[in-house]
Amino acid sequence: MANKGGSSHLKRLAAPRYAPIARKEFVWLAKPMPGPHPGSESVALLTLVRDVLGLADNAREARKIIRGGELLVDGRSVRRERFPVGLMDVISIPSMNKHYRAVIDAHERMKLAEISEKEAGYKLCRIQRKSNLKGKTMQAGLHDGRNIIAEKELKVGDTVKLAVPGQKILDVMRLAPEARCLVVKGKHAGTIATVAKIHQRTSRRDPEATMKSDGSEFLTVKKYLFVVGNEMQ
Repeated sequence: MANKGGSSHLKRLAAPRYAPIARKEFVWLAKPMPGPHPGSESVALLTLVRDVLGLADNAREARKIIRGGELLVDGRSVRRERFPVGLMDVISIPSMNKHYRAVIDAHERMKLAEISEKEAGYKLCRIQRKSNLKGKTMQAGLHDGRNIIAEKELKVGDTVKLAVPGQKILDVMRLAPEARCLVVKGKHAGTIATVAKIHQRTSRRDPEATMKSDGSEFLTVKKYLFVVGNEMQ
């Protein structure tokens, strides 16, 4: 086993809030490797198998499952135990006919929402940045680190419904009034609400949005919104 004090592990008490784990049950936790999600917003696949899904009683059993290619992330087999799993990743276990989407709870921790096999065929990705290419095409950088080429106009904050494991754009959901969004950070994290109004700020303050949920309204930072449309209940 690797040196637990080395770079492949971290202490559970020092783990980022995103990890949905029991922090005092054991001392060490697998540290997510560099990848599509930052370490502060991801969970190592080994931790997901053992601590979240409960498919293994210990790290050795979890490694056996992962190295056996029994788990798919975004439609592809992943055999690296420290592979980082983060927001909106699709986790599938074909042998059990189980599929999950990684979302967020009210405490800004990862939560797995069970989905159907059909839903596991696509992933929701938020556009973080974009740049224009030659002709009428553009390149969009997504929240999970991937880049896609698109012919249609996309804006930062929009969400693309992306086929996985391929990268065909199935739909685009705009961040605009009446959009249905998941709040991913702040005191309203985990809430699904509808955009009532977006407030563009002229000062250094981040743009904000007034949201409607269950007959009430609240204010949140625009960049905390992830458009999900009707893809999440």
